[in-house]
Amino acid sequence: MTIDVHDETRAADAPFADYLAAQFMARKSFSAQLSAPELEPARAACDYLLIRHDGLQFSAVCIVDCERDPARTFGLSAERTREIIGACRHYAGRIGMAKMPVHLHVIEVRGQPIDTQTRKRLKPYKRRSPLSKSIVTAWALDSSNATVWTNAPIAMRWGQGRWFERLLAGPRTPVSADDNGRRLVRVAPGRPWASFAIALVLIAMYGVQIAFAVSPQASFIGFDTQSLFALGGLNPAAVFEQGQWYRLISAVLLHGGVLHLLFNLVALLLAGFAAERLMGSAWFAATFVLGGAAGAALSLWLGPPGMVAVGASGAIMALLAAGLICSFRLVDNAQRLQIQMQLMFMLIPSLIPGANQHDIGGATDYAAHFGGAIAGVVIGLALRQNWRRHASTPAGQPVAVAVAGLGIVLAGWSLTAVAHNYPRYADVPEYIPRDQVTGPWSALSQSEAAELARAYPDDPRGHYALGRILFADKRYGAAEPAFRDALAAYQAHPDDFVDSFADQTRLLLALSLLLQGQSVPARHEAAPLCDRVDSGKMHDALMSAELCTPD
Repeated sequence: MTIDVHDETRAADAPFADYLAAQFMARKSFSAQLSAPELEPARAACDYLLIRHDGLQFSAVCIVDCERDPARTFGLSAERTREIIGACRHYAGRIGMAKMPVHLHVIEVRGQPIDTQTRKRLKPYKRRSPLSKSIVTAWALDSSNATVWTNAPIAMRWGQGRWFERLLAGPRTPVSADDNGRRLVRVAPGRPWASFAIALVLIAMYGVQIAFAVSPQASFIGFDTQSLFALGGLNPAAVFEQGQWYRLISAVLLHGGVLHLLFNLVALLLAGFAAERLMGSAWFAATFVLGGAAGAALSLWLGPPGMVAVGASGAIMALLAAGLICSFRLVDNAQRLQIQMQLMFMLIPSLIPGANQHDIGGATDYAAHFGGAIAGVVIGLALRQNWRRHASTPAGQPVAVAVAGLGIVLAGWSLTAVAHNYPRYADVPEYIPRDQVTGPWSALSQSEAAELARAYPDDPRGHYALGRILFADKRYGAAEPAFRDALAAYQAHPDDFVDSFADQTRLLLALSLLLQGQSVPARHEAAPLCDRVDSGKMHDALMSAELCTPD
């Protein structure tokens, strides 16, 4: 049977099977003129056999009109139906190494409630296994009660099923070939210049990281936490306790290592060739700004106080998510599917803990990923909601330009703040490497401890080890300055060492003074310990030496 989608008089009073076929042709790009020899055995079992083939996807719809003849059913067995659609697999294309599946939807349109017998009869019409590339699904539509039954998976039931329900329950509107007029046939041609510009900024910032890294351990391959912190990495303690809000912006422009940067650049350019040409450069840049801010904000909210987070991943997740939502603006064709598969290939693994097996120089900040993705979904939905019928790009371009411009201004302010605060964090102490002390510290000789104290004056452990050796040799006068050097080095960077280190060093300093006959200075040094320590071995040592006894 053929149907003219321009016949507006039939739309309101024709059997629902006719109306449904017209909808498939007008809105889903199916055709009654396409044919496949492999499907011919099914033609007699269908009132309408419609095919969609765009070189990548191959789908067929078999509509059986049971309203005209309530005794009519789809006459082929489930096994034969699977064989027929399986023979069509060579029509499907590939995305990468993956062969696309082929689909056959068997739809019985009935004018009465769907009974148990109908459900039982149609239930076997499904693919043999979840991994099968030949997909058969069965549907029963009750036009009298606007209800739908199917054996399709949940995702298809929610999407395709809701469409059927809307057609059944809503007024029958005339369909025409222009019903896809609100959708774009393809993305706009051209190059994603905003993506290139953002990529160049990120590469330039990585060069700045290399030039101004504050630790000898930093290199082209990766950066230590102290360097990232000094250059504007996101740290909750610095933001909340010191008011360094500029880190919300500067952190987006930094990366933990070259692999981290390369992964983000690949994702950015992939989003650019898909999303930017669909959204337009202005909204693409604005989404990058808003997504980066949302990702940094969620990371700041959920992250531990001592974390240092960097990366444009949140902003890029927003681009991928917004591009995926906006891709539904395209007609359902091969290009749309390719774009969606590419975007989901990058987006979905980035939101699943453990799905990323690449080493990007540190733990993955999933809070930033989710924050950016959520912002991207909101932006994408807003753009689609306000997209004018025949416009090639979303509405609100001046708003997008303003947001992107504000992002540039804030980035300039942030980097200025980074430069202002940089000298505070550029003086990084050089501590004794682990491979310099292979055994216990107590096994060091005096010459070894002295050499470590000389080579690494910022590390209090070298001075302490030397003082302990001199103290054990009863050279209290020489031990005293070693302990004072250890305390001074500790106090310069107290957060890098446990608190008990200072207490133990102060006790030995007080004992060194006491054993030199300097009881007053000894009690002065021990006074902070006497005020705090009231039990344990240290308390016993203070009491036995009478360091807490007033003169």
